[in-house]
Amino acid sequence: KWKQKTNILLMTNPSAYEMNDFYLKNICNKNILLIDDNLLNVKLVSIFLTQIGMKVQTAENAVEAVKKLNSDEFDILLMDIEMPVMNGKQATVIIREDLKNNIPIIAMSANNRPGERESCLQLGMNEYIIKPINADILFAAIYNLTCCGKNAEQAYGFTHLLKPAGITEKVCNIDYLTSVTRGNKEMMNSIINVFLEETPDELYALDEAIKKTNYKVISDIAHKIKSSFSILGISVLESVFEKMENLGTLSSGIEIIRQLNHQVNAVFNQVKIEMEHTYIKKDNSVEICS
Repeated sequence: KWKQKTNILLMTNPSAYEMNDFYLKNICNKNILLIDDNLLNVKLVSIFLTQIGMKVQTAENAVEAVKKLNSDEFDILLMDIEMPVMNGKQATVIIREDLKNNIPIIAMSANNRPGERESCLQLGMNEYIIKPINADILFAAIYNLTCCGKNAEQAYGFTHLLKPAGITEKVCNIDYLTSVTRGNKEMMNSIINVFLEETPDELYALDEAIKKTNYKVISDIAHKIKSSFSILGISVLESVFEKMENLGTLSSGIEIIRQLNHQVNAVFNQVKIEMEHTYIKKDNSVEICS
C-alpha cells in the first residue's frame, strides 16, 4: 500500500526517487495539522503528505489551529507565518507559553529575508522551510523532528540530497581555482596543498564534535569547511554542509548529522584519489599535470 502511494507521489515529485524506503516508512503514518490560508499551498502540501499515507487536518488560520490542537492529537504542525486573524508567530507563542505544548512546529514562508528564520526559531518553532515547498525537504524535516533517535541509524535523513553514486564519479572541478589564479600553477599548487593538509584536521575536529554532540562546534566547522570544498569545485557537498550547519544551529538531528558526515568523509577520500591520479606529487608538493 505504501509503495503504491509513493508511486503516485513520484508523478508530482520525481526527485522522490532518491529517498529510501525506510526513511519514508517512518513518517507515512504521522498525523499532521496543516495551517495555511493559501488554498493552493494547502492543496499542494496535502497531496505530498497524503500520498505517502499521512493523515492531514487543515486550518485556515492560527486561531482555528489552536482550537484543534486542544481537541485532537497531532505529531507535528506545519505553520504558515503570514495569516489573517493570528499569524504563525503569535500562534507559536500561545502554543509554547499558554498551552505548554512542545509539539514540533515547522514554519512555512515565502519570506527569505535575513533574520526571519532565526526569529521563528527563537519563538519556539523547530524548522523553517521556504515556499514553494519542496517535498523532499519537507519529509526530511518531518523525519528529523519526529523520528530521530528511533532506528535513525537505518535511515538516510537529509543524505538523500547527496546521491551515493556521486562519490564514485569525479567530484573536483578546478575551473574556479584556475580562473581566480589565472592558471598560475604555483598558486594552484599552494592552495591545493593547504586544502589537503588542513582538511583532515578539520574533519577530525568535526568527528570529535559529533561524538560529543557539540552542536555549536558542528555548525561552526560545517560553515568553515563548506567554503574550502567549494574552492576546489566540490559542489556535491554544498547541500550536505548547509544541512549540517542548519541542524547544528537547531541543536537537533545528531543521527542525521552522523549520516551526513559519513558522506563528507567518503567524498574527501574520493578527492584524495582524484588528486593522486590528476596531479603528480613531488617532494610533498602537488604539480598540476599539463
